[in-house]
Amino acid sequence: MDAKEVCVEIENDEFYSKYLVDSVKPLIAENLSVSDQVSKLALGIDKLSKSLERQVLAKHNDLLTQASHIADLEASLASAQGQVQSLLRGANNLKERVDKPYYALESQTQMLERVQTTCNLLRHTAKILSLWNKLCDVKENPAKEATILFELNELISDYDFEGITLLDDIIKQVTQRRQELLSNSTSLLQTSLLNGDKTKLLQCFKVFHNLQCTNEQIQNSVDSILNDLRKAIKNALNVQQVSIEVKKSSSGRSAPGKANIMNSQEFKIKLWDNIEKLFRSDISTACTKVIMLQNVVNELHAIGNFRKIANNFWNDLMQAFSSELEKSPSAVSQSIEIDYPRLLKCFNDLLLKMKCKDFEMKRTCLTKWENSFLSKSLGKLLEPVRSMWHLSQVPSTDQIDNAVRVIAEALSISLGDKQLSISLANSVAKCIKQMNVETEQRISMDSDVAQIIEPPTSTQQKNADLCNRLYYFSSQIKRVLVNMNSLLPAESVQIVQNSLKNISSLPVLQLFSESIKNSIFIILMTMHDEPDLSRSDDPTGKQLSCSPYMKELQQFVSRCRDIYLGMFHEAAAVNECCSNIARSCIERFVQHVCNVRPLTKFGRVKLQIDCKHLEAALSPIVSDMSEIGEQYRQLRALHLLLEKSPQDIAKSQSEGASLPHSLVMMFLFAFAGQQLLAPHACAGWSVGKLMQWLGGHRGERDRLEFVAGALQRYQNHVRQNNITSYDEVYPVLVQLLEDGRKNLNK
Repeated sequence: MDAKEVCVEIENDEFYSKYLVDSVKPLIAENLSVSDQVSKLALGIDKLSKSLERQVLAKHNDLLTQASHIADLEASLASAQGQVQSLLRGANNLKERVDKPYYALESQTQMLERVQTTCNLLRHTAKILSLWNKLCDVKENPAKEATILFELNELISDYDFEGITLLDDIIKQVTQRRQELLSNSTSLLQTSLLNGDKTKLLQCFKVFHNLQCTNEQIQNSVDSILNDLRKAIKNALNVQQVSIEVKKSSSGRSAPGKANIMNSQEFKIKLWDNIEKLFRSDISTACTKVIMLQNVVNELHAIGNFRKIANNFWNDLMQAFSSELEKSPSAVSQSIEIDYPRLLKCFNDLLLKMKCKDFEMKRTCLTKWENSFLSKSLGKLLEPVRSMWHLSQVPSTDQIDNAVRVIAEALSISLGDKQLSISLANSVAKCIKQMNVETEQRISMDSDVAQIIEPPTSTQQKNADLCNRLYYFSSQIKRVLVNMNSLLPAESVQIVQNSLKNISSLPVLQLFSESIKNSIFIILMTMHDEPDLSRSDDPTGKQLSCSPYMKELQQFVSRCRDIYLGMFHEAAAVNECCSNIARSCIERFVQHVCNVRPLTKFGRVKLQIDCKHLEAALSPIVSDMSEIGEQYRQLRALHLLLEKSPQDIAKSQSEGASLPHSLVMMFLFAFAGQQLLAPHACAGWSVGKLMQWLGGHRGERDRLEFVAGALQRYQNHVRQNNITSYDEVYPVLVQLLEDGRKNLNK
């Protein structure tokens, strides 16, 4: 059995394996006696010994070789040990040669250091004595005294002069003189700030600069001012103190049952008296001091850069005021929220009085109270608007006047502050929007609200009343804006004006407008049933009147203006509605006249008379027909067109006319024979369908192509039937078509 197998056998044996583990526990087996265990251990040791013997016998040559090498190694080690001992002896000799000069040099260096220290002490002592003598000669010049004291303090702080009796008294007096000078200058600084003595302030800062304590003194001065202000603010907002003062002032004057009300009102008055006094006196005085401090420091460029004294002070002041407000009782906080513009006025008046670029309003410090004020203001603005609709379907003018009064008050209380004015203007805009929404929700849009046959219904009258109340509301607000225009910021005025743009009676008036226009279109349609338009006799010398449909139109327009449109008070909206009706009426009249078939000379004269009477028929709704614009020019052009021949008409069109080529061509078909059919006749349309098509196709290109189709059909008819000549109107129509197309391409 080789060595490996012996090792494996011992490792796998349960008894032997216990001796291969490091353990402090006893290794006596429970199932074997001690003698058996000893025997087994002896057997194992014997096996290991025999295994070792076999390995030694097998490797004896290698072991002998290794033994000889060990002897060589021991010889080498002995030689190296001798060399190391020799090296150590050399090192000790070298150390002795270095140590002696080093200790000698160290001793000399210490002596030199002491000599230098002594020389420096002597020089400093001489300098101190010299400066002390100078100090005695400059007692009347604080700035120079400060310079010398600063130099003395620097010299004294450089070394420890303890034990030099010559300087003991001087050092004590230097410290004392510096403290006295600093104390006197600080006192003079406070007095100068209070009295506004700029010359003495400059003197103080020169002393501080020479003593190298400018920053410290500025900070101490500003901190002192801020601390005094904090106390003043706290006292002004002290609800207990205010209540005591109110009780003292109201004692013996309170009526039974009114004590709480009077005390509450007097508390508010006393609180605001304290706040306004705080700004007029304490804060104003403090700001004046800091501004003077800043100005003096700015003039003394040599003392350093202290450009933010006033700015930092103002930021701290705003923060301190906000902090004290935050800690104040609810009674004070509520008073501030209610009369927040009054607080802003205190700040703005102070800033206006100070006129300091470093003082700017920090609204973030007052955000809580501003938001609360704006929230309550919005509720106050919306309350009269909401309440007026709860009482009735149509609010009274008194209720509207009350809402406008609240709006005017809201705009007026913000006159001193632009940002607050803009915020309140936005709240007013919300109020106006609410009024508009409430009105729109109550306006009926049922099918019968636009009837113009019977007298106005209750629904129509209610719609008109709602529109009139909304118009009254809008006009009253515009009047307020006019009165306050020079006082309010332009942005605030613009916000309110923009909110009024959506208020108009036009939506309801447009319902009447559509009904009126439809009825007018029906009346104009009867033009084609007038027998006079096709009479063949000569009208010369005859007294002719307008056509019956024109008389009906005149009566209808006058009735609508008086009965239906007359219910509305918004003149601008009514005029716009009337102008829209007049334009549509003239446009449809021109279209009908250009498509009357047949049309004789007598009929053209009759239509000329109708053109004149149309102006009279529309006069109840349009006082100045020239305001109608393009449609009125077309009416005048049609009046001239009715008395011209086709050739003259073509010539006038080439020279420039108000009527479009398509309508002129439709009119010229009336001069043609029966073979040249009108465009709508070619299409198999009635006049009603033609009017509908013209209403949906307002582009001149579509209309020209519609007329061109009739001409093309006539041309095909002539060719197919071998007719030798065209109708005399046909060349005129072709020329007008070509001219019309050219005009479109320009």
